[in-house]
Amino acid sequence: MTFLVIGESIVDLIGSPGAWRFSAVPGGSPLNVAVALATLGQPVRFASEIGGDFFGELLRDHLGRHGVGHGDLVPGGATSLAFARIGADGSASYDFRFDWRFSGPVSLDGVTCLHTGSLATLAGPGAAHVREVMQAAAQSGVVVSYDPNIRPSLIGDREPALKLVEECVRLSRLVKVSAEDLAWLYPGEPDLDAATRWAAWPGERLVVVTQGGDGATAILGDTVITCPAPVVDLVDTVGAGDTFTAAYLAVLGDGEFTVDRVRDALRRGCAAAAVVCTREGAAPPSPQEIDGLLSSVSSIPV
Repeated sequence: MTFLVIGESIVDLIGSPGAWRFSAVPGGSPLNVAVALATLGQPVRFASEIGGDFFGELLRDHLGRHGVGHGDLVPGGATSLAFARIGADGSASYDFRFDWRFSGPVSLDGVTCLHTGSLATLAGPGAAHVREVMQAAAQSGVVVSYDPNIRPSLIGDREPALKLVEECVRLSRLVKVSAEDLAWLYPGEPDLDAATRWAAWPGERLVVVTQGGDGATAILGDTVITCPAPVVDLVDTVGAGDTFTAAYLAVLGDGEFTVDRVRDALRRGCAAAAVVCTREGAAPPSPQEIDGLLSSVSSIPV
């Protein structure tokens, strides 16, 4: 498999608890997915707009050190920033300084799976271009993967965002969405009801709902597959969802969905997310770390 990830690249400024000190860490949901895929040994390119400033140099260096192909990067203005505050429970809240104007050419030659989502598909002038790439990929037989990864503080009104999210879901064969995002998109509706509706729309589509410490649930046709999360010592949740996405794409990015393969993808996704929660920031695990956790816990069924 060969992956192409398209989307925003952001520097996360992660605050120290109880102090006004920040550590600069490469981030942005799509970038995190690309780096995690490369760490898992998957060939991956990353298409994005990256600033010509110091933070942009940090992002380019980060991609290069992890073996992510970055020939699809285009120059932009100032690098977007996300100020992250880590709560007592390890969860992160964000304040963004974001500008997304991506309009660069994107080659789909040799691509098995295109992954995108988050702000790149919903915010700024570049979002329409990304959705056009999604449509071109779907029409050419590339497996399209999508994660809404809603950022309400930047998205604005719910209804326009919901229309765009549903448009992206219809273009995708793989959809990973958090229960938190579904609650924002469809207030008062059980998350699995909304996910089941997405899965039933025309076309073959796997919908995976991540549920934090409760694990994940996949909907494949009329089949519902669940996987609990392993219990670990939590440091923070930064990048956990993106790491889950990469781990399950490493199994399912070829578009071959069977119950056994989906179950294996959920197990590896939950384990990968658990590992990243044991350390600061979006530091993705190696395949050996995932295998090690899977072999040491009994809470993830085979």
